[in-house]
Amino acid sequence: MARTKKTVDKEELRQRRAVLYAAIEAGAVTLQHAVKEMRAISRLTQAQFAQHRGVSLKTIKEIESGKGNPTIQTLNRIGQFFGLEVAFVRTETLREKEIAPASARAISPQ
Repeated sequence: MARTKKTVDKEELRQRRAVLYAAIEAGAVTLQHAVKEMRAISRLTQAQFAQHRGVSLKTIKEIESGKGNPTIQTLNRIGQFFGLEVAFVRTETLREKEIAPASARAISPQ
């Protein structure tokens, strides 16, 4: 018996993609979550996703389980379909450190 995929709600997929992009831009998403979400949006199994992205199934499994240590080239292959590439992102911790001294100066007596 052949399995059929559920009907696609294209608007829901667009919204999920927009949420993913916003989380990535804000630096509020882990690699593990981003890859899982990209695969879910693509509606592919781990094996299909790996084959489509030109990486091994083992690599996808390791990344999604939080145990992987992929190369930049592998990450770029995975993200390419979504228009993503590896880059440096400022973390919230760094932003807080920059803001704290400025706010402390603003309220300190002169």
